[in-house]
Amino acid sequence: MKLIHKTILAITFWASTGTAMAQDAKGSESPATKADNEQKVTIGKPYFGNSLDGMILSTALINDNGAKSLGTLRFTAFAHVGFTYNYNISKNIGVYTGLDVKNIGLIEKFDVQNVTVKDRVYTVGVPVGLRFGNMPKRNYFFLGGGLDLPFHYKHKIWSDALPKTKFNEWFSDYTNVFMPYLFAGIGIKGTTLKVQYYPNNFFNEDKSVGTTATGQPIKIFANKNVNLLLVSIGRDMNFSKKKK
Repeated sequence: MKLIHKTILAITFWASTGTAMAQDAKGSESPATKADNEQKVTIGKPYFGNSLDGMILSTALINDNGAKSLGTLRFTAFAHVGFTYNYNISKNIGVYTGLDVKNIGLIEKFDVQNVTVKDRVYTVGVPVGLRFGNMPKRNYFFLGGGLDLPFHYKHKIWSDALPKTKFNEWFSDYTNVFMPYLFAGIGIKGTTLKVQYYPNNFFNEDKSVGTTATGQPIKIFANKNVNLLLVSIGRDMNFSKKKK
C-alpha cells in the first residue's frame, strides 16, 4: 500500500505542476507569442535536450530454475538524470541519442519466513531512438533501444526472523556487465510515458561465492534468469528553445 500511495502522490504532483505551467503560459501568451513558442524544437539542425525518466515503476520476469514468477512492483524517483542530442529530419520525424543515469532493479518476496530481497544498480546508458509525430508541438510516438552499464550494485535482505542486512559494491560482478534494452512510448507536450524491457539476464549466472567440499564453484545465480520491465513518466525538455 505504501508503494501505491507514493506512486499516486508523485504522479499527482507531476501532473499538477505541468498543468499549472501550461495554464500560466497559455494565459500570458499573445497569438504571435503562442505561434513562436510552438516552435520548441529546431528542424534540420541538431540541438541538446533532456529526456528525463522522472519516475520509474518496475517489475521483473523471473525464471528461477523453471519456477516462473513476477517481481514485486518497485517505485523510484531518484536519481534519473541525463541529456539528449536531437536532430529532426522534418516536422514529423526525429532521431536522438544521449547519455543518462538510472536507478533500476527488482524486489523478490518469499513465503518462507516472509523474506524480502532487493537488488538494484545505478547504470550509465546510451539510448538511440526515433520519433514520429508533430515535432514542433512535441506530440509524438517514439521507439528504440540502448545499452546500460551498471556501476554500483546494492543488495538488501530481511525477514521476520532476521534484521535487514545490506551489501553494496562498485563495478560488481553480481550483475551482467552489459544491459541492452528496448523501449517504446508516447510524448504529449513534453510529458513522456515509456515502456522499457531488458531481454538479457540482470544477474551474472557465472558469479561464484566460493567452492563446495569437492572444489566445485558455488554459483548463486545458476539457472536463474531475470528480465527487468520498466514503465516511466518523464519530461522532454529542450535546451535550445527559440526566444522572442
